[in-house]
Amino acid sequence: MVKLDSIAEKVVPQKFLDKYRSFPVTLRAAFWFTVCNFVLKGISFICMPIYARFLSEEEYGTMSLITSYELIFTIFATFELYLGAFQRGLLKYKDDVKNFEQTIVFISNVLTVICFFIFMLLRGPLSGFTGVTLALYSLFSLYFIFYTPYHCWLNRKRFEYDYKAAVTVTILMALVSNLAPIITIKLFGATAYIKVISTLAIQIVFCLPFWIKHVNFSHIFKNTQRFFNYVKYAIRFQGPLVFHSLSYYVLNQSDRVMIDKFSSKADVAFYSVAYSFASVIIIFQNSLNQVLKPWRFQKLDKKGYKDVRDISNVLVILVGGVIVMFMLLLPEVFLIFPESYHQALKVAPPVTIGVYFLFLYTLFVDVESYYGKTEYIAYVSTFCALLNIGLNYVGIKMFGYVACAYTTLICYALMSFLHYVFMLITCKKAHVEESPVDSKTIWGFSLIMLAIFGVANAFYDSILVRYIIVACIVAAVIVFRKKLMSSWKMIRSK
Repeated sequence: MVKLDSIAEKVVPQKFLDKYRSFPVTLRAAFWFTVCNFVLKGISFICMPIYARFLSEEEYGTMSLITSYELIFTIFATFELYLGAFQRGLLKYKDDVKNFEQTIVFISNVLTVICFFIFMLLRGPLSGFTGVTLALYSLFSLYFIFYTPYHCWLNRKRFEYDYKAAVTVTILMALVSNLAPIITIKLFGATAYIKVISTLAIQIVFCLPFWIKHVNFSHIFKNTQRFFNYVKYAIRFQGPLVFHSLSYYVLNQSDRVMIDKFSSKADVAFYSVAYSFASVIIIFQNSLNQVLKPWRFQKLDKKGYKDVRDISNVLVILVGGVIVMFMLLLPEVFLIFPESYHQALKVAPPVTIGVYFLFLYTLFVDVESYYGKTEYIAYVSTFCALLNIGLNYVGIKMFGYVACAYTTLICYALMSFLHYVFMLITCKKAHVEESPVDSKTIWGFSLIMLAIFGVANAFYDSILVRYIIVACIVAAVIVFRKKLMSSWKMIRSK
């Protein structure tokens, strides 16, 4: 396996290496997971315009829709047990991680088999609505079975801050699964189904060794009481989060489904491209949260509320600044796409700012998750998802697919605020003595973000206005550089 530090020794001066090695492992892990996720998105970005040129607009839209349905099927077929329940369980069952992990894989596999038989029984209406055939869903099911142990392994490595193995394997998988389908499209035809099937086949082969490692389930039944305790915990913890995950994906994916039903597949392609650019920021904030979530859980376990609060303030401003800069420079990046896709720029500002509120809600949800109030998470997410569907229905009919970007922004902002309210309720019930978030800083900065969005959106076609705002942000960084450096030192110390 490639050694990240060995590579670094060959290309980075020794004084920088010494400085890097003085950083705490949490900071090094955050750095490498962030780099890794940007490399993954970079690979995806390189391939995205290639697929846009190989596939027709209709086929590109179909590919995006199938991917959306795959994500929804994943929720039902795995309960996403490898996420919330597994991550929290690593701390709860730290003395028996191996048996706990294999139990999670076993439950997930059983759910996948059940969902496969349900799809077989209802394949007529399901295939008619989604376009997913029984053969394609069979491939989905194989992927779900092998995918769960891979993600359990990956999340355990993140929890242990073992970034070297996790980063290497993740990048290798991304390279193969993104680049190989280009060859299959050239050989077998430029269709959405060829692209999706080739990607799934590669990922199944890649994840298979991780499943083989967990395939011996017999010993998890040796202690039936322990087994049923794990099952009870996993279902009770993750059950409400299924509604949250489904609602979350409805917020993310229903836009494309509804655009397809009420507009056209070409509009799905335009919207998907704009959303794919915004997902760069999602990758950035996800990589931060992948490392910060276990850190945050550990701090809450030790009642380190001030540390959680201080780091959250810095991250809100950091992520907000990155999002604004990205939004302002995005029109120039769009030049790599065919001219027909440039109309998608209309949805870029609201979709990008929406990602800020998507990041914001993770600060509150992690607190709710730690104290086991996952039902609150489900309430908010379900309400916002239903609201999003209703607003999309009205918006698309009145204003076209562009309306989806604004309805998503509204729902993300509302979701963040409602999760904040339920976090306060959770803390009160758990008798938390001080708040783990700084409300004034977070919501004050959020108002500034909305103000910048309003100005940028009104003058988005003006390169002069956009670059004036960029210059102001750069000037602010220079003026407040000492404060920024002190914030950096605080992050290092915690």
